[in-house]
Amino acid sequence: MFIAFYRASKFAVQNFWRNVWLSLMTVSILLLTLLSINVLLVLNVVTDRAITYVEQRVDVSVYFYETVTEDQLTSVVSYLRTLTQVKDVQVVTAQEALARFQTQHEGDEEILQSLNEYGGNPFGSTLVVQAYHVDDFDFIISALDHPDYEEWIREKDFSNYQDIINSIEASTDRVRWFGYGLSGLFLLITALIVFNTVRMGIFIHREEIGIMRLVGASSWFIRSPFLLEAILYSFLATVLAGALLYPILLQVEPKVDAYFGSVTGLTVYFIQNGLWIFGGQFLLLALLNMIATTFAMRRYLKI
Repeated sequence: MFIAFYRASKFAVQNFWRNVWLSLMTVSILLLTLLSINVLLVLNVVTDRAITYVEQRVDVSVYFYETVTEDQLTSVVSYLRTLTQVKDVQVVTAQEALARFQTQHEGDEEILQSLNEYGGNPFGSTLVVQAYHVDDFDFIISALDHPDYEEWIREKDFSNYQDIINSIEASTDRVRWFGYGLSGLFLLITALIVFNTVRMGIFIHREEIGIMRLVGASSWFIRSPFLLEAILYSFLATVLAGALLYPILLQVEPKVDAYFGSVTGLTVYFIQNGLWIFGGQFLLLALLNMIATTFAMRRYLKI
């Protein structure tokens, strides 16, 4: 059995080199297919990390009147921390708020002079509330309208980051569907090319196939080189895709991280999951190529 497999593999490699330009074209189309699939995978990773990045930085700033006491502020903090939607509550005292304002406007003499003329601290305490998910902020804001606390609160400041997330998802969906269509087109072209390559291989090797029949070669032995050649196409395309993708990621990741603060981890993600990613892609291509090869042999290889 091992000798038969060795001989079939040898014939498959010979077929590859005898039609080297057609083989290279087939591998190139497979490579483009894998690259388009991996671009979609990179897009999904970046989108998920970007949304997580935005969610982690969304908060509600709750500004209190200057007359609110420390005990009253503590009761609001305790109330918020009982809510399951609240991830964290940070307290910014009136003195800290004043210090931040002075630092922020350190070079603006007009504003600092107006502050001195005020003769006191115009700022009240502030609570910075973080939620687990963006969808939780509507509930938190409604909870702050509690009758016991609403008269202490001067203002609630919440930027609607849900619109930002929806915009990211909408743009990603458009690119993703385009990528699906492009990958499907490449897969169809690949199947047609493999079909045509096998057809030409059968025509070129028709005399050798005839001799194999005369000496009693089995149907499996005659068919196996074509199937192994299809697997070889898939293997070469997968190896080339991996070899090209990692350098590209090393160049792209710093530019993506410049927007999201080194949270994407694209290279690490592909290194940790490379076996599953490229192994699955190899199996997908091998299956597609073997199906196309089988149809071609049924059509043109009469044994």
